[in-house]
Amino acid sequence: MTNDTGPTSAPSTAPATPHYGVYFRIWGVLLVITLLMVLTHNPAILLPGMAAKATLIALWFMHLKDERKDFIFYIASSIVILSLILFALMVPDGKAM
Repeated sequence: MTNDTGPTSAPSTAPATPHYGVYFRIWGVLLVITLLMVLTHNPAILLPGMAAKATLIALWFMHLKDERKDFIFYIASSIVILSLILFALMVPDGKAM
């Protein structure tokens, strides 16, 4: 039997290539933030620097930017609550020194 619909061809859309430039830019931003944190030793730069680095890593390298918004909210709120608990547990140890 022959197929009367004609030859079938593959779809003309090529698979999306990864944009490595974005990853190199994120890596550069992470490097700059790390250098600022290491060279300044200023708590006003350390805490926002850590938060910014964690956010960039979670969004881009863990691909959370493509997830549903409520899932990101649950993850972010869990991280904040855990951070507060850990901070509350470390403060008494720091005062004892």
